[in-house]
Amino acid sequence: MNNKISYLILLFVLTFPAGLYAADIQVKVDRTQIEFNQTFTLTFESSEDLDNDPDFSPLKKDFQILNTSTSSNISIINGKYTKLKRWKVSLIALRKGRVTIPSISFGSDRSPEYQVNIKAVQQSTGKQGEEFMSELEISTDTAYPQSQIIVTQRLLSSRNINGYEFSALKVNGVEIVKEPLGDVKQFQTRRGKTPYLVLEQNFAIYPQTTGVLNIEPSIATARVSLSNRSNYDPFRSNTKTLRRASAKKSITVKSVPVEFKGKHWLPAKEVQLVEELDDSKPFKVGEPITRTLSLFADGQTAAQLPEFIISDIKGLKLYPDQPLIKDIKTDSGITGSQQIKIAIIPSSGGSYTLPAIAIPWWNTTTHKQEIATIAARTIQVGTAAAKSTPKTDPQLQDNRQAIVDSNMTTEFSAPVNSPNSEEQSGLWKMISFLLVTGWIISLFIFWKISAKKSTEKSQPDTTAISLKQSYKQLGAACERCDAQACKTALLYWANAIFIDQPVYSLGDLAAHVNDKLKNKIIDLNSHLYNRQNTQWQCDDLLALCEDYAANYISNLPQADNNKLEDLWKL
Repeated sequence: MNNKISYLILLFVLTFPAGLYAADIQVKVDRTQIEFNQTFTLTFESSEDLDNDPDFSPLKKDFQILNTSTSSNISIINGKYTKLKRWKVSLIALRKGRVTIPSISFGSDRSPEYQVNIKAVQQSTGKQGEEFMSELEISTDTAYPQSQIIVTQRLLSSRNINGYEFSALKVNGVEIVKEPLGDVKQFQTRRGKTPYLVLEQNFAIYPQTTGVLNIEPSIATARVSLSNRSNYDPFRSNTKTLRRASAKKSITVKSVPVEFKGKHWLPAKEVQLVEELDDSKPFKVGEPITRTLSLFADGQTAAQLPEFIISDIKGLKLYPDQPLIKDIKTDSGITGSQQIKIAIIPSSGGSYTLPAIAIPWWNTTTHKQEIATIAARTIQVGTAAAKSTPKTDPQLQDNRQAIVDSNMTTEFSAPVNSPNSEEQSGLWKMISFLLVTGWIISLFIFWKISAKKSTEKSQPDTTAISLKQSYKQLGAACERCDAQACKTALLYWANAIFIDQPVYSLGDLAAHVNDKLKNKIIDLNSHLYNRQNTQWQCDDLLALCEDYAANYISNLPQADNNKLEDLWKL
């Protein structure tokens, strides 16, 4: 009987689940109150040798893992050896409420489950006398694609603070481009009878498409002094950490108004065109004239401004410099500027008209189209002044003439068949031959130019070959790796293809084309807005446009197909 009992005990021990002998792993959290969007540290401890390194991937279901670290501690007390190993994981909860931290495997060893309660961040009430507040402010609750919206994150504390943090600006519903407007500003203010220390950060955001743009609550965190005394407190024993959330904001992004008739969509608070031309002295043939054109748009980045179109003027040679673009940032937003200098050299005298320049834009304050203009200007160009012949005394003139006559008589008294006379005769024949040849060549060139002008007059209007011109312009921009020029060429191409659907921006164009071309256009738009230091690479942009156009034209109804086919072949 005893042998039978011993056998059963041995069988029980051999078959008992291995979990009974699993290593002891403790789970700890660094705080009892955890708020949503707040970091906290989860610690796993064990004084035993574990089977393997931990696998923290199950945490990703309900938490964002920010950082992990490992440390070991060995102590010997009264001859007793103790080893303790820790794994620390920095987390942010992805949802509110009661959340279970799952069991984590350390090879065959496993930690126990652990529950934490994730509370919503306390929202600022805005009531008078509140100790600590977080605010989110927007400049408008309605906007247009690519128009500027100013977003302000603000922290207000009635007590001294030893450190602060703003949550990242979180936006959903509409794709945006974001531009910070300088560093965090600090100042004092008063709400009612309560004085506050204010920390404020501003951003300019530009929605790229229509829809409802949602800005998540801004969370402000600060270590606040329990007393307003300015005593030095290196261990922060006299502070507490406060976190407050603002209200969320929503902005309706409307489509481009049908009233806007320009080819380049430009929403702004104000647009100005400025011309500089020094006309204090007369203009003369061959002497350069410098004309400076500047475009300023309050509420737009320089990358969004249209390029100046410099038209040829017969009789004037125009040499434009590369445009100088710049963003001017203030607390109230961004003003984009573009400046170009043009050297003008008259080739003949007369009267010349510099054509007017007009740039349509949409006033985001009055919600109306306006046009920034530079009026046409007429300049008068005079011929270069001839050198005046100095007056001489009549007697001196008679003496000079007598000397000349004497020299001529001496020269022509030489024998006719002298070698010197034959050499001069051959020289004059050579000069005469070269002059006649040059005259014939000039006649030929004049005939070619006249024939070319006659051919050009017989060709269609330039608007009829805009598709071909857009390809040339895009190809040239790609060769220069010029992102701004690529944008302009793409918009010309788009308006040549989509004749009945005006395209005002790269965002509009991306909505019309296939995925490959759309991704490339989005990359270009992002490059322009972010003003990256790296050079823009076109890669296969031109080929993508050609492929899309060919496919688009082939699928059009017959009438429109024929119309675009003519444009394609020119």
